[in-house]
Amino acid sequence: GGLGIGMRAILTDPGRPTTVKARLLGSVQSAHRGTQQLLRVDEEDTLPLPPPLERDLIGRLNRELPSVHGVLISDINKGLLTPNLLSAIIQGARKRKLPVIVDPRVSEDYSIYRGATAITPNRFETETATGIKMTDRDAWRAAAELLMKRLGLEACLITLDREGMYLVERNAAPTYIATAPREVYDVTGAGDVVLSTFGLFVIAGIGFASAARLANLAASLEVTRLGADVISREDLSRAMAPADERSERKILSNDEIMTALARDRRAGKRIVFTNGCFDIIHAGHLQLLNFAGAQGDKLVVGLNSDRSVHELKGADRPINPASERARILASLEQVDYVVIFDESRAEKIIRTVRPDVLVKGDDYRGQIVDGQKFVESYGGSVALAPLLQGKSTTTTIKKMRGRSAGA
Repeated sequence: GGLGIGMRAILTDPGRPTTVKARLLGSVQSAHRGTQQLLRVDEEDTLPLPPPLERDLIGRLNRELPSVHGVLISDINKGLLTPNLLSAIIQGARKRKLPVIVDPRVSEDYSIYRGATAITPNRFETETATGIKMTDRDAWRAAAELLMKRLGLEACLITLDREGMYLVERNAAPTYIATAPREVYDVTGAGDVVLSTFGLFVIAGIGFASAARLANLAASLEVTRLGADVISREDLSRAMAPADERSERKILSNDEIMTALARDRRAGKRIVFTNGCFDIIHAGHLQLLNFAGAQGDKLVVGLNSDRSVHELKGADRPINPASERARILASLEQVDYVVIFDESRAEKIIRTVRPDVLVKGDDYRGQIVDGQKFVESYGGSVALAPLLQGKSTTTTIKKMRGRSAGA
């Protein structure tokens, strides 16, 4: 509903439970490092759909075809996608010249997908369907070409887990797409992201190779998140940007930071917040940020605006404007988000971010810091970072002015 997804073709079967997959994950402590799936418990009914329901669903789907631009089929072999239903939807779509992209089941018989535009089998599914071991590029190509010939496909995109993807299409050279290096937390949803992203761009009229590259990028983002999560247009755009532009995209408004953190929380991420003027970055700042980054999964840095720095530090500060200070912070690997706030105190921005951990320097020991009572009210904590003695923007400026005066 809220995503604008039409519901009128949904069929209710009172005698059949909705398939539910419960995944039990284990990770190192609470920071989701070293996360892996330990067990999956499925509640399902995989018997083929009874003929009356099958006919009803085919009728509903055929009524949808005039209003769509293409069809994506995710076949996990739970009984819904019978040979009759698959044939009806594929033939019905092709008669209207609609592309049909299929993420196939594990099966030795892929004739049920004959007439589809493209399929996206993984390594094991390809081996099972063709009998060809996926050992090297020659084998990948042979298997893809065999499936294309048997099924009358226009393209076959084989997903090869850590080795990336291999695309074979009609009248074009094969395309190998290496996987984007990521820290893998959870592969849940990666196959669905490949189907949906590849299918979306193929249906939009982009070439198979470009669509596959975008799908590979989207899947590389999905595996860094816990559970099945939405990969947004903004996520893809950020990942495609050059490194310098990508760092600038870490700088978010209040509304944007709330949206980004809501997504991170759905994925089980632990949010850390620290704040300051960060006028001239020095070793003490880096130590603080390294400490803060180690307290969780996503580090948000609240940055005082020029007006608030002026109010806190005096008429001759800041040395660097907020735009430059934000860009420097965003270029640091340990910083995930930068948000500029205009108040001299951080209470308001802390209430916006609602961090799991609030980090301040050890010089605040024994004091109640801005936002502390709020953070502790919902079970969050305050961590005090050790300071490098003699390192501060004020002392740096004094040294510079002293040298300048002596010159």
